Amino acid sequence: MDLRVRLLVWLSAFSLALLAVACLLVVSNLLEDVAEEIEASSHLADLMLAVGTAQAQGYEGVRRLVESGGLRHVSASLHRADVSLPPPPAPGGLAGWLTMRLSLDAGDAIEERRIALGDHVLVIRADPLSEVHEILRDASRMLGLFVIFSVATILAAWRTAHRALQPVRRLEEGLDRLAHGETRAAMPSFELQEFRRIASAIDRLAESLAQAQASEKRLGRRLMALQEFERRELARELHDEFGQSLTAISVSAAFIERHAGAAEPQVLVECSADIRSESAKMLEHVQGLLSRLRPHGLDDLGMLDALAELLDGWRQRAEGITLEAALPAQLPPLAPAAGLALYRTVQEALTNVLRHSGATRVQVSVALSDACVVLRVRDDGRGCDPATFARGGGGLLGMRERAAMAGGRLAIEAAAGRGVRIELRLPIGNGGVADDQNPVAR
Repeated sequence: MDLRVRLLVWLSAFSLALLAVACLLVVSNLLEDVAEEIEASSHLADLMLAVGTAQAQGYEGVRRLVESGGLRHVSASLHRADVSLPPPPAPGGLAGWLTMRLSLDAGDAIEERRIALGDHVLVIRADPLSEVHEILRDASRMLGLFVIFSVATILAAWRTAHRALQPVRRLEEGLDRLAHGETRAAMPSFELQEFRRIASAIDRLAESLAQAQASEKRLGRRLMALQEFERRELARELHDEFGQSLTAISVSAAFIERHAGAAEPQVLVECSADIRSESAKMLEHVQGLLSRLRPHGLDDLGMLDALAELLDGWRQRAEGITLEAALPAQLPPLAPAAGLALYRTVQEALTNVLRHSGATRVQVSVALSDACVVLRVRDDGRGCDPATFARGGGGLLGMRERAAMAGGRLAIEAAAGRGVRIELRLPIGNGGVADDQNPVAR
């Protein structure tokens, strides 16, 4: 249920209940006023009858009725005719003040009627104080009802909001679990729609964090596996290539050392040539290893040469695949992280094309756009399900991580039977992670 609907239902229920109480109070006041009006009318009728029979039966009946009161909106008093009549008493209190204000606003004095009864006179005056008392009584009842209504509404709203907001503690617990890395515990179901939406958002966030953590673990395992593989390859090549060359150099140097004084000059020349040849092979091999570990030129203006060399080498290895490259005439200086991200993305993308795509044509372009270096790699291979790229393998994770470290953005589009399109945007300048915090840049 929606929180607004719940508040509306509760407040409507309380309003109806208080409206019913107000109706009962109005009916009660009406019945009370009718009863008092009937009683006052009867009392006035009795007074008039007593006045009519006062000559015959005396004035005690009139006096008794006058002293008993019970009249509404009029007052009656019995006085001796030979005594001057006192002025009417001034009313006091709030009712008296309102009566005086109403009388002054009306501009007329309170009228009175005198009925002569022998040596007595019956004075009947209009009594606005009685009406004011009734109005104040009814108003106080309505104001009291309004206060009750206001207090009840506030309490109802507070109770409803208090009960409705109790699930906030569960939401806080869920966020606290996410902060401590617990992503598997799902949020409970909530009655209110707002909290259900928040819980769903927290569950989606937990799922995204779990996927990110899994991707991070896969990337870590992939990096460690690649590191071990590169170490094994480096050790093998050092053992095989360098070992043979160093052995040949050692043999030639030992021969020269033993026979330098008696050997023919031609033999010494041949031994020196062997040493020079093996040294050149070792230098060429060292340069190849260094190029594989970190190509030269990524940190300066040699980026285009490094890319061109990479593309030429790939053409020689990728038989049956046509590579179309479009490189600019020049590139601005790139930060170390950006240069490495650009080179490695091209390298990884072409490796995936060669291993997985089954493509016959691949296009690679590097251009400048909106203060960015934009790399696009597109093939006409078999493509794949986009969910595969959403999960990401080690190579894809590496491309994404390098792009993020350089302050860039990597986008991958894939569809079954329609090839793969990769776009990398890298900022020009010292964007991304600072060099002193970027192990790749070093």
